[in-house]
Amino acid sequence: MKRIPSLDGFRAVSIILILICHSRLSPGFPPILIDIARHAAVGVTVFFVISGFLITNLLLLEESESGKIHLGAFYVRRAFRIMPVFLLYVLFIYFWQDFENLGLNKSDFVHAFTFTVNFISIKNWYLGHLWSLSVEEQFYLMWPVILIFFRKHLKLVLIAFLFYACIARVIDYKFPAYRLISLSPFFMYADAIVVGALGGLFYFDNPEIVKNKLFNNFWLQLLALAVFLLSIYCTDYGKLAIIFLPFGNLMVAMSVLFLIFSYIKPQRNFIYKQLNSKAMAHVGILSYSIYIWQQFFFAGYSKFEWRSFPLNIAIIYPVSLASYYLWEKPFLKLRKYLQK
Repeated sequence: MKRIPSLDGFRAVSIILILICHSRLSPGFPPILIDIARHAAVGVTVFFVISGFLITNLLLLEESESGKIHLGAFYVRRAFRIMPVFLLYVLFIYFWQDFENLGLNKSDFVHAFTFTVNFISIKNWYLGHLWSLSVEEQFYLMWPVILIFFRKHLKLVLIAFLFYACIARVIDYKFPAYRLISLSPFFMYADAIVVGALGGLFYFDNPEIVKNKLFNNFWLQLLALAVFLLSIYCTDYGKLAIIFLPFGNLMVAMSVLFLIFSYIKPQRNFIYKQLNSKAMAHVGILSYSIYIWQQFFFAGYSKFEWRSFPLNIAIIYPVSLASYYLWEKPFLKLRKYLQK
């Protein structure tokens, strides 16, 4: 599949936001910026939207080219992309316990390997970030099957998902004892992936949609950014909870999708050029590797200088670079070979 413009740039934005968020836990991070930095956790939501958008496009493209979606091939492709660095990191953490007390127990590793970290109430820091990967994997498990069996009613199914996600957030807040029954650990976050999937469906059915003047309007783009920021602010501070508790994450995701639609068509403006610059594309390609490894460098024994800001940021890059090119990329090449 030909790379869609700007998506690597949006990936770069998402991982930069996550690094900012986690940097606040590092010795040496400016205390005055800690409260602002915690809002950058929204980077995960940005990444969810991108993921849902891309995966849906890949599945629909396969269907259009071969006449069907090959579930086995899809899961193999996902495994070759997700598992190599995931396994390397988890094994590294397992052996690192001999040098530092990480507070991990057997159940932490069980949840990591079964991609159910999002269902843990109290997460261990070093494997806790795998909650987002768990949400993605749970979505990947069901989405191709839904796409096959509900092809004529996909938009309706996705809208139903979004509606229930808003309900799940309220249930999780009001009645936490029912969070497992309501599956809120999945649904309260997965609506961002669903928004991306819905966008991917519209884009695949009509690629010309991004040329609509609606997405070329600077003031509407500014409005989308304003809704994005307002939703984060109100959600994080409990403002207008009757609106932003159920709908805050959905509004963030829809704003992100609007901005994606605004910048995935070639254009000459400054934002498009930055999203597609070599630096942003490079960071976007490394974003998954960075996300997996960054967690280790932000918390723990302060005696380790490499956990101090900004040294930890400087170290995360070469670690992720080596991980991608020396470990992950060979598996991606093998995946392509197996597909021939």
